[in-house]
Amino acid sequence: MSFFILIMMISISYSEDFSERFDIANSYYNNSKYNKSIQLYEEIIKERLHSEHLYYNLGNAYYRSGMIGQSIWAYNKALSLNPRLESAKYNLEIVSTKIKDRVVLPTEFLPVHIYISLKSIFSYNEWLIIGATLFFLTVCFFVALKLFILNYHIIKKINFISVLITLIVHLIILDVFLEKNEKVFGIVVFDNVNAYSGPFYGDNTLLFTVNEGTKVQLFQEQGEWLEIIVLNGGKAWVSKEKIRIL
Repeated sequence: MSFFILIMMISISYSEDFSERFDIANSYYNNSKYNKSIQLYEEIIKERLHSEHLYYNLGNAYYRSGMIGQSIWAYNKALSLNPRLESAKYNLEIVSTKIKDRVVLPTEFLPVHIYISLKSIFSYNEWLIIGATLFFLTVCFFVALKLFILNYHIIKKINFISVLITLIVHLIILDVFLEKNEKVFGIVVFDNVNAYSGPFYGDNTLLFTVNEGTKVQLFQEQGEWLEIIVLNGGKAWVSKEKIRIL
């Protein structure tokens, strides 16, 4: 019992400490001391204390400081925790228009667009909770049917629909899981980043430059280098310090 009480006391202490420092950082921001607010927000993040509002405020502070890439990274992190945070969505759209030579992908087919929109309504953890809840309710409903021998046509139809919905949700969870674990993305946080044909410097190996704020897929890592894939399909190596992983 004393062990659990100790754990609870530590949790409360961490929560109060987070709240206090978060308020101080917000105060710096409200007084236009953006660099100080950024420093304190980042210190909180390094201690593995995360929330969508922390990343959202950090994004605002970076944007006010003219650091487009960092602000895009922070807004993306906020949306990964809460995809329904409309203020972060709006700010991300605004700041993304400031990316130089921004690559805009063509609009997806309507069914694909609908599916992507549906999938992005909830975070991965929220999908897991929804899937587990649906599975539990479906099993309970199935057991009730067998125990009480309910043969009504409408009840059987409801059971079929619940099983179908549960299956669809779990397929979405599988898709989100594979995307989360197989595809790692990052944001370029410096401007005019040189991208090379290999993990080494050299004028003859320079392929192209990547602008601040560009979202890239990370393909592999070698020492202090990352191999990236940009949205137009180009693949190259950049210095790891130029990328902030999402």
